[in-house]
Amino acid sequence: MALTTVSNTTTADELVEILDRDGAVIVEGLASAETMNRIGDELAPWLTLPIEKSPLGNDRFKGMKTLRTSSLMAKSAGCRELALTPRVLEVLDRVLGPQCAAYQLSWTQAIRIAPGEVAQVPHRDTNMYPFARPGPECFVNTIWALSRFTAENGGTVVYPGSHLWNDERMPAPSDEVASVEMDPGSVVLYYGSAYHGGGANASADQDRIGIGLAYTLGWLRQEENQYLACPPDVAKTFPIELQKLIGYAGHFPFIGWHEGADPELHKGVGQKKRYATALRGRDNR
Repeated sequence: MALTTVSNTTTADELVEILDRDGAVIVEGLASAETMNRIGDELAPWLTLPIEKSPLGNDRFKGMKTLRTSSLMAKSAGCRELALTPRVLEVLDRVLGPQCAAYQLSWTQAIRIAPGEVAQVPHRDTNMYPFARPGPECFVNTIWALSRFTAENGGTVVYPGSHLWNDERMPAPSDEVASVEMDPGSVVLYYGSAYHGGGANASADQDRIGIGLAYTLGWLRQEENQYLACPPDVAKTFPIELQKLIGYAGHFPFIGWHEGADPELHKGVGQKKRYATALRGRDNR
């Protein structure tokens, strides 16, 4: 089974329609080759063997031959650009926007799966939150291809439609599974409630490298501690849009204040109307 793959001209409404049906969609060429090459250069110190700056995994979930490095907003200007990709933000406006005053970046990670790695345990990213499934989506993932993704070299696997399963249902051998196959610059978007995992790398000499950027509702705790990953002296160099996205802003009306005020200069401008809409439970898709 294959996931739906669309062009980079596909509208946000069309992408959300596919996500609501399948839980995942691949968008071809949403980032340029120049951007991905620059990201590769920026992250090379943390992703190049022999390992000096990033640890290999040490269990079945993290992998035994999988290299991971986080804090990508601090390490890569190119990753900062990916996090603000307009088409992705348009999707988030439709999926997360109706449920919060502002969504936020939850975790960032570059993942390099080496030959010989076994498949990761299928999981839901929403398991960290005590919400019953199925239900409103609170977490949206993006994984960008820094190298080619194939079924052989460890391309992410997704269980289409699993975002609609209840909490009692777990992936079974009889369930259909799709391998993400895409070229550098393409991205797979998927709901955190969809079962997925890193694929097994059965190739002889192909490392699979992806850039993971995940987003969640602004009133939930971020998975990665962005205030340690990007402390104030680093974050102050970012564009205001990115500062707000990683959490350096209040969430209307009373979350995230500092000394009784919104840390963002404009004090939540634009959040009040969205928050009122969320309270009414409206779906603006």
